[in-house]
Amino acid sequence: MQRTTAHAPRHSTSGYRPFVFARTFVRARLCIFGLVILAMTSLLPVHVQAQTQAQTQGGLGIAAVVNDDVISMLDLNARISMVIESAQIKNTAEDRMRIAPQVLSGLIDEKLKLQETRQSGVKVTQDNIELALKDIADKNKMTMEQLTAHLQKIGVPISTLATRIETELAWNYYVQRRLAKQIQVGGEEIKDEINRIQTNAGKPEYLLAEIFLPVESPAQEAEVRAVAERLLMQLQQGAPFSGLARNFSRAPSAALDGDMGWVQYANLDPALQQVISKMRAGTASLPVRTLGGYYIMFLRKIRTSPGLGSGDATVKLSQYHVPAPKGSTAATLQGLSNQLVAATRNISNCAQLEAAGAQSGSLMSGSLGEMKLTTLPDAMQNVLGDLKVGQPSTPIPTGGGLAVLMICERTDETVDMDKVREDIREKLVKSRLNVAAQRKLRDLHRDAFIDTRL
Repeated sequence: MQRTTAHAPRHSTSGYRPFVFARTFVRARLCIFGLVILAMTSLLPVHVQAQTQAQTQGGLGIAAVVNDDVISMLDLNARISMVIESAQIKNTAEDRMRIAPQVLSGLIDEKLKLQETRQSGVKVTQDNIELALKDIADKNKMTMEQLTAHLQKIGVPISTLATRIETELAWNYYVQRRLAKQIQVGGEEIKDEINRIQTNAGKPEYLLAEIFLPVESPAQEAEVRAVAERLLMQLQQGAPFSGLARNFSRAPSAALDGDMGWVQYANLDPALQQVISKMRAGTASLPVRTLGGYYIMFLRKIRTSPGLGSGDATVKLSQYHVPAPKGSTAATLQGLSNQLVAATRNISNCAQLEAAGAQSGSLMSGSLGEMKLTTLPDAMQNVLGDLKVGQPSTPIPTGGGLAVLMICERTDETVDMDKVREDIREKLVKSRLNVAAQRKLRDLHRDAFIDTRL
């Protein structure tokens, strides 16, 4: 049994007026908290009570005490069942036992958050909680009765989900209204960020997702490493990255299923830079140890950083297409590619390309019309991204053959600098607010009485 004890001065609520959430706020924030827990392709077999009671110290016992509140074994059992379904983990005794410490850690965080928000006068109404539950049922194409019945079937009372909703809504409101007052972003900081973005234009940029497991003391090293390796094994067995990130990651991005958005190389931790630069799109990394803990990274896409613009442009395209014989070998396709390169080498405009393409006999030769660059397949975007108007592309596989593309006209987006500055300011505020929220949670841990009994 691990005990962590500190004398915690409780915050007075005098001077505070209770805050009440509006329905519009609740609806707007639902997707951010990742509360859609039932990504169901099938219903898992249920061994809930029997298995968990065998793994924990008496199913009706105490899992942890957090200040004046108790987390019971039943609370822990129910949350483990919810996590197993959400993350699509196998419902085995071994897996339940392995994830129990991490799930309990999350429940302790929730208790601390709920205690702090209630002490600060933040209030989530029952109407808001019921609205959130209904949204979850709707997203899973269920009625409330069906959602309640399904949760009961896997050993989860509806109150377990309701408590999680209340905690997330209250904590988000607390962070946005209380901690945000401490965040200031000046004009020089925005200017520096604009210069950094421009400096990195043309360099690689990565669309990433993350699972972060902090190591808060040397004694936790082996345990956290084992959890990271277990999560990687679950990924390899087919569990979705989003579900694991939502339930196990301790980074702010967990509320977005681990998604970090587009990240430039220079903004990555040095330990992650070495790993990400060697990864292929669509793959997950091994656990990576950084100063703060372990990361598992998932690389979705790679692109060239567009600088201040989004990289979007409207292009008018033409193509010269040549069909390939069925069953063509690599050598045959290479020969066809060489012929296309030779045939288009001296072509300098779309009219010439279309005239040459008309001789190929392929109905796919000719004008492709206007389209947004970002709506095209990744392979075409990679070819066209740096292509100049009137320049033949390298041959690419398409339509059962090979094609040379050409940009006839290109209109790049115009940059609204006022919007750019506002977007950068919001991004910097959000980043610092995430740090402030993590720091506040660490302070709550430090000042709390926490007695874990697993």
